[in-house]
Amino acid sequence: MAVITVSRQYGTGGIHIGRGIAEKLGYRFMYLDELTAACRKHGLEINLEHIEGRPPKIVERLFGLNRDKVRNTIQEVMKEAARAGDVVICGWGGQVLLKDHPGALHLRIVGSDESRTRHIMNSAGLPYAQANEIVEKTSRDQSLFSHFFFNVDFSDPKLYHTALNIDQTSREEIVETAAFMLEEIRQETAADG
Repeated sequence: MAVITVSRQYGTGGIHIGRGIAEKLGYRFMYLDELTAACRKHGLEINLEHIEGRPPKIVERLFGLNRDKVRNTIQEVMKEAARAGDVVICGWGGQVLLKDHPGALHLRIVGSDESRTRHIMNSAGLPYAQANEIVEKTSRDQSLFSHFFFNVDFSDPKLYHTALNIDQTSREEIVETAAFMLEEIRQETAADG
């Protein structure tokens, strides 16, 4: 019953990489739509896309955004998915919420500011200055977001089995590496069990 979590810097194409890993392995893929739908089944009506990767505004923190309820519900949703197995979960602190799940593989996708800026320029059709501003803003926001919801910094390499750099590794190589690492973890888990 394998689970892979994918955390990524904005502008690395990490969501596409996560989908690629899921497709290669024949696994389910969970990201915003799937997490939001599962949270609704648990009674949490929330627009995860609206708050993902950014710190909540003061009004949200004071009037209506219960961080413990959000975190606990997402954790339960992820644990259910992990128990069912064969799933790739992108974002929302899976590396933290499932840190003790046996056989889980936690990946971080990173890249230089320059390559992330170029990726945003190409995917969103934005000029360099605007794409670079997005990279700078999302880096700050993701740090605040991870501290607010999870009391960690997602850039901490100790949260992951490995970090894969898009400047050094192609999307295809990252997908292959993830599949290889998962097989290694499966073998270790089977030997220990």
